[in-house]
Amino acid sequence: MLLNDIKSVNYLDLLVIGGYLLLLSGVGIYLARFNKTVDDFFKGGGKIPWWFSGLSTFVAGFSAFMFVGAAGYTYKHGVGAIVLFSGAFWGYGLGYLIYARLWRRSRLSSPMEFLTRRFSQGTTYYYTLLSIVPSIMGLGLGIYILCIFVASAMGIMGWSIDLGMFHLSGLEASMIVTGIVLLIYTSAGGLWAVVITDTLQFFIILIVTLLVFPLAFTALGSGSFVQGVTRLYNEAPPGYLSLGDVVSRPEFYIAYLLSTFIGYNAAWHIGQRYYSVPTEGGARKMAVLCALLSLLLPVLWIAPVMAARIFWPQIGTMWPQLAEPAEASFVTLALTLLPNGLIGLTISAILAATMTHTDTALNYLASILVRDVYVRVRIEVYRKTPAERELLRIGRIAAFSLGLLAIVTAIIVQRSKGVFDFALLYYSWFSPSMLMPVMLGFVFRRTPSWAAIVSSTAGLVTVLIVSVFVDVKPYQYEVNIFGGVGVTTIVFFLSALFKEKNPGAVQRREKFFLDLDTPATEEPTAWGVNALSSYRIVGILTAAIGVTVMGLSLVPTSSTVRTLALSLGAGAAILGGVIVWYFRKQSRLQASPATVHEERK
Repeated sequence: MLLNDIKSVNYLDLLVIGGYLLLLSGVGIYLARFNKTVDDFFKGGGKIPWWFSGLSTFVAGFSAFMFVGAAGYTYKHGVGAIVLFSGAFWGYGLGYLIYARLWRRSRLSSPMEFLTRRFSQGTTYYYTLLSIVPSIMGLGLGIYILCIFVASAMGIMGWSIDLGMFHLSGLEASMIVTGIVLLIYTSAGGLWAVVITDTLQFFIILIVTLLVFPLAFTALGSGSFVQGVTRLYNEAPPGYLSLGDVVSRPEFYIAYLLSTFIGYNAAWHIGQRYYSVPTEGGARKMAVLCALLSLLLPVLWIAPVMAARIFWPQIGTMWPQLAEPAEASFVTLALTLLPNGLIGLTISAILAATMTHTDTALNYLASILVRDVYVRVRIEVYRKTPAERELLRIGRIAAFSLGLLAIVTAIIVQRSKGVFDFALLYYSWFSPSMLMPVMLGFVFRRTPSWAAIVSSTAGLVTVLIVSVFVDVKPYQYEVNIFGGVGVTTIVFFLSALFKEKNPGAVQRREKFFLDLDTPATEEPTAWGVNALSSYRIVGILTAAIGVTVMGLSLVPTSSTVRTLALSLGAGAAILGGVIVWYFRKQSRLQASPATVHEERK
């Protein structure tokens, strides 16, 4: 029935995708005016509204992987995917209880400044040396994975573009275009651009998710959502709707949950978001918002893929050119169920997912290079702190340069043909060993200044030895996670047996923990101009997205699709209007100190 209804991308889809990319670039260029200091560029001046930062943090936690890799896993394993991909709920729950508050109280200017204050400047240099290359590789792999499916969906995979001295494939061209857009808005607008565009991308992803979810089950039930759910229940493969996969492979699920606790509390981009809001109360609200979204939304984009398993039990025959055809299941649903125009919106949502992950990484990596390396080297060599204007310029250059390296990496990955498998394990090789000292360093105070270097090195060496000399291929991911975390933790605690001999290190550590013991609860006396303007920008653009979706619903399609699209578009337009109204209300209060005083009484 549906096998014959798969559509191709047409001019309307290309118009939507092109408009979306232009929107992101324009927002980044416009928001350059928000950045007067390097603090504005890298932490939004510490005045980013908590719910903007929360939405940005949530969508930065996944990329096209959720619509691609997670879709493939769901197609194969069923309900176990919900357990796996909603695990961020528990990670953000730990953040609410402990780490959101501590990150905000740490009063940092860049994520790795934590390492300098808690351990030593040498630790920061060491981590920078070890983390930049894997991070750039991760960025390049993210762009590559994204563009495989964007290029396939748009039908440009087989293109060959002759540029004289060299040729580009359609896939390579899509990676370059995507990377250039990232470069423009990230290097121009800084963290404000990242957070505001992430918020818009959240709304686009949500609209697409709320379209595909009901349509998949309505189509499965031949017009009845309830019948579609019933059909899934009756026709699913044995064990598909049970937790059998979780029971049969508990070590994998435990390792994934452990990596979730680490990644959602110690990763640099998480810390950057927590310390960029005005108060620790706002940081904890961020954690709650992210936890709730992580519990609810994965179900909405996982369940339709389970319906796809019933539609196309042999999906490999539809995508023979892909190594893992199951990973195209969500894209196939969109190409089947949605009209042209809304297909373009879906591709834009997948673009949004990866861009959100990538723009976040670019900003915090540039922050590390500028705040933790460039400034320190300048002070040590020239005995002079660089001026704000110089740091802002260097920050933009760093973000732009890192983005270029990510694009080059993506092209190298594509041409090497064998590096994709490496991407599946690179997180487990580096992150557990390097981030465990961050988690432990916040809550355990007695370790010396060299503890992070020694413990992370021990973990990294252990993972390397096991990966090279021990044949544990079926369980490589689990062994890497457990080995890296276990060895790093043991060595970290053993280091407490040695007393710190450097008086300067003792004093620096005591000052840091004094900050952690001092609540960051003072409410700002007034809204920042950038915070106020951000509401207006997000409100206007959200309303514009809603109007666009309503317009796309007029494309010839079924009444069900049209009704859903009109409803979701109208909802987005109304939400945008409410946000603009809130901006105007706060602007009036800001302009009238007496009114503000009365409001607070």
